[in-house]
Amino acid sequence: METSRHGAVKENHYLDDAAYIVVKIMIEMVRMRLAGSNECIDSLIKDLEEPLEALGLRMNILSEPRDAIEKGIEAIATFSQYIEEGKLKGWELDSCGECWVIEGCIVDSNDHQSAIDAHMYRVGNSMGGCTVHIRQSIHIPNIALSMQSMLSGGCLFMTRLFRDL
Repeated sequence: METSRHGAVKENHYLDDAAYIVVKIMIEMVRMRLAGSNECIDSLIKDLEEPLEALGLRMNILSEPRDAIEKGIEAIATFSQYIEEGKLKGWELDSCGECWVIEGCIVDSNDHQSAIDAHMYRVGNSMGGCTVHIRQSIHIPNIALSMQSMLSGGCLFMTRLFRDL
């Protein structure tokens, strides 16, 4: 799940489908009840470490509407390349768990690409505690930037850092 509350899973062909995730949660709750558990739904995420700070920004793509998708892809690719080339010391692309994005396609841990529009990246710093997720909005011509920090002042630090690139 992203900080923007979007979520897509491999077994559902990476579709951003909240109903699918809700059904998965309901199935797990039934399994727990059948196993004799009296725990509530929040027990499923009790060990999830929440960030101290989270911030979401939307940056409008200033172009002709017909060019917005291309401009967004270009901006996100430039950001990714900047990180990959080590121009921002201490920051690197994060694999996000089981999958990551290469050339705009989702790639799973077995190096299989899925042909979907996935122009998004997550980066983290080597000091730990700060992550940035950048993606193009599917519905409107903007780029969503989500930041999370386990450190006080981390989101402000990242905002200034990325603003000054």
